Amino acid sequence: MSKVFVVVFLIFGTVVGSGFASGKEIFVYFSRFGEWSYLYILLSGILFFFLFYFFLRFGEKILQKVEQIKIINWIILFISIIFCSSMFAGIKNLFAYFPTWLYVTLLIVLLILTFCLTVKGIGGLEKLNMILMPVASIVFLGVLIYGATLSSGFKMETNALAGLLYSPLYVALNTSISGLIIAKVGKDLSKKQTFFSSLFSTLIILVFLFLGNFVLRQNPMVYASEMPFLTLMQNSKVMFILIYLVLFAGCFTTLMSLCITLKIYFEKFVSDQKFSSALAVFIPCILSSIGFSRIVSLFYPLASVLGIFILLFVIFSFKQTDKEIHSKCQDAQNCRRRHD
Repeated sequence: MSKVFVVVFLIFGTVVGSGFASGKEIFVYFSRFGEWSYLYILLSGILFFFLFYFFLRFGEKILQKVEQIKIINWIILFISIIFCSSMFAGIKNLFAYFPTWLYVTLLIVLLILTFCLTVKGIGGLEKLNMILMPVASIVFLGVLIYGATLSSGFKMETNALAGLLYSPLYVALNTSISGLIIAKVGKDLSKKQTFFSSLFSTLIILVFLFLGNFVLRQNPMVYASEMPFLTLMQNSKVMFILIYLVLFAGCFTTLMSLCITLKIYFEKFVSDQKFSSALAVFIPCILSSIGFSRIVSLFYPLASVLGIFILLFVIFSFKQTDKEIHSKCQDAQNCRRRHD
């Protein structure tokens, strides 16, 4: 069962980034669609489960084939840089609450730590998630329960039917890239462990999406904020500190998974591991100067569309690989029969 929880917190850590934990992502993809947003979240949960199961169960078999396609590699690289830049921008927003000298010091420490963990790879990420995510989950849940008691007294909605398009886009946003990480940790799981890992990961995500969506719909005055949950908790010093820490944990764990993904792809062009790790860290950090809100509002929908393209390609590749394996098995059986 310990393997299951390692995978669950790894998956949760890749989804709960700055966009999710800040509330901005939940608003863009769900809250603004009114009461229907809860149905769209449920739909997303169903899609999450099947995709988590797919990547954990079969991802390793098709990963090598997918990585051989240049156009897919470039798309994955582009999306990963967008997401990674968003995580850096989110952390910079958090550091902006401190004096300039401390802001610069913390940023340097962040870059050094991120570089070291990126060099270490997936093993370091698993250990990091097992430490940070259980604590962050409990704290985040407490903050959202407190937020559910707050209300601004008015509502703000947009065309609810548009949410039908945003649900699959949201799932594609969070699985098209993290699926590469998920596929690597699923190779040692049994079928039963894969099922429970997918189920528990989905249920945890749904709890936070439903509760976060409720909080945002009760307080639409924070929609325009770069980090809605952080803005909402400004009147409570304790809650502000707690959500601040959750945001940092969410940003950092997702940042690490994205930096590792980027390193994997940069290694195709740069053989030196440390240099590819440096590129994976410093390029997104520089691009994060675009700004967190702009990246989430403008580039995330584009990344979602590209993510759907990647998922469709992965599923198609799996079917082709499955046919090839089945064909080889039939040929082998026919050869045995002729030999006998």
